[in-house]
Amino acid sequence: MTMLTTVTTGLCFGTGIYVLLCLSLWRWQNRLTFFPSRRIRYFPDQYQMPYETLWIDVPGIAGDLLQGWWIPAPGATQVVYLLHGNGFNMGANLAQAQVFHRLGYHVFLIDYRGYGQSVGPFPTETQVYQDAEVGLAYLTGERGYGPEQVIVFGHSMGGAIAIELATHHPHLAALIIQGSFTNLRDMADHDGFYKLLPIDLILCQSFDSLDKVPSLTMPLFFIHGEADRRVPPWMSDRLYQVAQAAHKEIYFLPQGDHNHVPEIGGQAYQNRVGEFLAHLACSSSPAAPKSH
Repeated sequence: MTMLTTVTTGLCFGTGIYVLLCLSLWRWQNRLTFFPSRRIRYFPDQYQMPYETLWIDVPGIAGDLLQGWWIPAPGATQVVYLLHGNGFNMGANLAQAQVFHRLGYHVFLIDYRGYGQSVGPFPTETQVYQDAEVGLAYLTGERGYGPEQVIVFGHSMGGAIAIELATHHPHLAALIIQGSFTNLRDMADHDGFYKLLPIDLILCQSFDSLDKVPSLTMPLFFIHGEADRRVPPWMSDRLYQVAQAAHKEIYFLPQGDHNHVPEIGGQAYQNRVGEFLAHLACSSSPAAPKSH
């Protein structure tokens, strides 16, 4: 075998591996986007919060169910609808739920299909958007809350899901987006590994919050930890800059990382969130829900 033949064979082999890698990433990219855990390690009562476990049917899909938790607060007239990120499940977000509960709000959490005990296939971008809609429909239907009584909180990828939800429901009371990103294309650049790949051809999921945020009209609050290594803080700043809402705020927490902002921020963080929510209370007087 000549040297030229050896080189040619090596190039063909390398090209084949490269093409196979690209095809695999295109076909299975949701497995690199979502990291659900079926095991729920933490429950609201471990955080001194009473709760009710809910099972919500996914309309039109027999057998698919969302598990949720309803955490009531005495005398509350508004509810915080908490959408978690792409890892673990709703049990990993109870420190965040506790902040809102201490501030006097009902809290409602769901697991998307494929997460925790929710029943259904492995997640996709379209599917988690659908699941967020199912959760909101439960609040406005069975619980009797108007959209103007629902504050949606989204962490990380949950922020992108919350933004998508808000584009279809302009009368939501407010949107709080924490540690979230502009879009998956920017995240691919941030990760670095994908620079060697034709990422624009591979990506079939976008979570493009940057394109959607300018259309939102409800009050917006962006929060980001300054020490977040998973999602760079400049992404929240970029979302804040393009937002056109009449009321928008941004808060960078010193030393805050990606997953432990409420724990790191402590009382100062809770106070800052409370200030934003107090502004909402001053600008509107929500009616009581129709039923519970």
